[in-house]
Amino acid sequence: MKRRFAYWLIYAIVRTLGATLRFRVVDDSGLVAGGFPGNYIFAFWHNRMAMMPMLFRSYVGRRKIAVLASASRDGDYSAGVQRWFGFTPVRGSTSRRAHQGFLELTRLVMEGYSASITPDGPRGPRYVAQLGVVKLAAMTGVPIMPVSATAEPCKRLKSWDRTIIPLPFSRCVARAGKPISVPRDADDATLEEYRLKVERALMELAGEEKNA
Repeated sequence: MKRRFAYWLIYAIVRTLGATLRFRVVDDSGLVAGGFPGNYIFAFWHNRMAMMPMLFRSYVGRRKIAVLASASRDGDYSAGVQRWFGFTPVRGSTSRRAHQGFLELTRLVMEGYSASITPDGPRGPRYVAQLGVVKLAAMTGVPIMPVSATAEPCKRLKSWDRTIIPLPFSRCVARAGKPISVPRDADDATLEEYRLKVERALMELAGEEKNA
């Protein structure tokens, strides 16, 4: 019961903060205005997580979204808050339940869910995309949609990823890049090529250097 209240409290804080933010959307994909027809694998850097729930609800709508959450204790809180937003959490990370989480996420995407993934999460290195997101795209045939967001003013936490927390009434710019489709027969070299493509796209949208 205490945990459920904690999940709701975090959700309420995020919703209240989100209601004060002023968003501007830069739509390189041309798909935001159309409501994102079909399903996508939304990819964004881990330190943008705090802004994404409100962006998804405002611009993606109430479609089915599976969100990859760490299998750690911190991931318990993330998964609990995600449920309040109406998302479907899938537990798994590179260190725990990696295979099970990938299989479950693959199944949901094949069933018509969109997916939400932080390619450099949950432990980094920051701004280095892992192979999981491109493997998921290759397995399912669903394109990767790189997205990002910035906020001014904001607070950056002293965490490994320098998490961005927008302050009340911040001006936020959300950016949607062009979809990246990974060939279903991609070999290891091709997967690496697309991993780098996703990484470059996210860095361009974020407008940051890796050592920033």
